[in-house]
Amino acid sequence: MTICSKVRQEKSKYVDCDYCAMQPVCLPLKTGKTEIAIMNSYLSKHNTIKASNTLFEENEPVSTIYSVCSGCFKLTTISPEGKESVIGFRFPGEIIAEDVIHASHYRYNAVAIGNSSVCIIDVTELKECGKLIPELLLNIIALLSKQNSTLREEFTSVVAKKTAESLLAAFIINMLQRNSPHQETITKLHLPVGRDVIANHLGFRRETLSRILSKFQQQGLLSIKAKDIDIFDLVALKKIANS
Repeated sequence: MTICSKVRQEKSKYVDCDYCAMQPVCLPLKTGKTEIAIMNSYLSKHNTIKASNTLFEENEPVSTIYSVCSGCFKLTTISPEGKESVIGFRFPGEIIAEDVIHASHYRYNAVAIGNSSVCIIDVTELKECGKLIPELLLNIIALLSKQNSTLREEFTSVVAKKTAESLLAAFIINMLQRNSPHQETITKLHLPVGRDVIANHLGFRRETLSRILSKFQQQGLLSIKAKDIDIFDLVALKKIANS
């Protein structure tokens, strides 16, 4: 069951709109010297999703797409045996369910990790507005292109890695790059997800993940305190990721 009907306004800090992939379709459209705020017809801003609640479920009929304003979501699939597989994450400024433009059902579950918030776009209304205003169709293409770049980077960060060390290093770098606009510095990373979730996503045992993280710390590449990571040698970490 979707949780959209239960969302409410949140007063916490949100991602800057300049860093949001949804920007092409949530700003007023300019026609000559006039601006039209047509986005009010299909956009609902800053809706709160409580920790562990589901935004939507796999195979549920599509109705909306989402942009993460704050927090984090894990994307999962459930096997017939009931085993959960974490197939990805979405962070502030990134879109969830962008493929509903051409699909009839959601292809995975989206679950909030910690209290999070989203902007919601009604797909049907978006399409109808696009028929009336051609400029909006171009903006939709821009939105999908930007999100496709994020998905490509996420995919290439975990594909064809030869060792567990290179896979984890590539994952950390990908998380660092995607979250850098929202972190204190480009060498600090806060991961809202725990080690069990990361291990699931990478196909590791938790013990394997902990062993490699300890090895990286012993090598002076990084330090870890709870879910906060300080990167000391990004060049060396990238070298491992590409090995």
